[in-house]
Amino acid sequence: MARLSILIRVTLLTVLTAILLSTAAWGTATEVVLYNFCQQSNCADGAYPNGGLVFDTLGNLYGTTTGGGANPNGGGVVFELTPSASGWTETVLYSFCSLASCADGETPQGALMFDSLGNLYGTTFSGGANGHGTLYELSPSAGGWTETVLYSFCPESALCSASYSYFDTAPGAGVAMDKEGNFFGTTYYDGIFELSPSSGGYTESRLYEVGNYTPAGVALDAAGDVYGVGEWDGGNYPGGYVFELSRTGAWAVSTLFAFPTNTAGKFPDGYNPISTPVFDKAGHLYGATQYNGITAKNPTLIGGTAFKLTKTKKGWTFAKLHTFNGKTDGSQPIGPLAVDSTGNVYGTTFAGGTGACQGLASYCGTVYKIALTSGKYTESVLWSFGSASDGWHPTSGVILDGAGNLYGTTQYGGTGTWPTGVVFEVIP
Repeated sequence: MARLSILIRVTLLTVLTAILLSTAAWGTATEVVLYNFCQQSNCADGAYPNGGLVFDTLGNLYGTTTGGGANPNGGGVVFELTPSASGWTETVLYSFCSLASCADGETPQGALMFDSLGNLYGTTFSGGANGHGTLYELSPSAGGWTETVLYSFCPESALCSASYSYFDTAPGAGVAMDKEGNFFGTTYYDGIFELSPSSGGYTESRLYEVGNYTPAGVALDAAGDVYGVGEWDGGNYPGGYVFELSRTGAWAVSTLFAFPTNTAGKFPDGYNPISTPVFDKAGHLYGATQYNGITAKNPTLIGGTAFKLTKTKKGWTFAKLHTFNGKTDGSQPIGPLAVDSTGNVYGTTFAGGTGACQGLASYCGTVYKIALTSGKYTESVLWSFGSASDGWHPTSGVILDGAGNLYGTTQYGGTGTWPTGVVFEVIP
């Protein structure tokens, strides 16, 4: 009830703010900037948010920035946004690179997650005891939040520095946790890992080598099986693929869908999936590809696709929900999708839209909706980013509140000292 009352109050506040302050409607919705980063000296409040947002039970928002913070190196922050009758207030919960050689981590890029006790978990792309990234925990206390590094990646640091096998380096997409408290995620340089609690720390297991860069994270189903995407593989899967790691004693990998080429050697269903897969309540799996195949109507590798995988008795069935034209309706959907209770799909594109920023048209990005009506999907642009004040280049997708409003971040833009990104709300 407390969260509902806050959300109702905040929604009314943002609607009134939009009516009073909005000077242009670039889509079929209204956008309100909740916070502009780099408002403080040296961007102590954070800069360049790259990961997604998460709600707590009271309606407060939490996220990370890859830069800024209270420390000279600007190692990034974990922040909280708290709603009130007068707007949203940002609090920096932790500034990274506060220890020698950034042993506490540096450059958090992925989304955060809560456990049942209210602790936050995330990853840093670099820093840690070995300089190759961390898994960290932030625990609330009476005096604020305490950071603990649970694991520093690449414990064989000499091996990582001396070889081209970077399996253990640079986690960039956050983690998922199963019922036993094991963490699962990806390292950017092609590894799927599991971190299991053990006496005095965590033990890492290398579950699967994807075959190329893996900027996307993983999803877990109710049985604890792991789902992910491979960006591309010059051998078996040149367009990329979606896979499952099943708990059958040892972990067993199976390919759910490989993006095919047509007779012209192009990719009609999409190319380069780098969006973290997500499940809806019915068990359907959703994702996006960064580019779409070359067709007569769209002769370049731009745009991207949104897709859905449905499990049947015979396996998984692929459905392409939308092909982005690379211009007005968006280009490069690289963030994870969100699905509401009626099956409508929401997301962001890194570029495209009808706005213009930095002097370039169709460049700034969009927030879109793919509506499910009578079994058919139709895409519409809810908001096209197009000015310094509303931000540009969203990379992390959106989340939904109980009223259907969307929340996300842009990596650039805003009205801070430097255009280092915003937190926004889109009201359909």
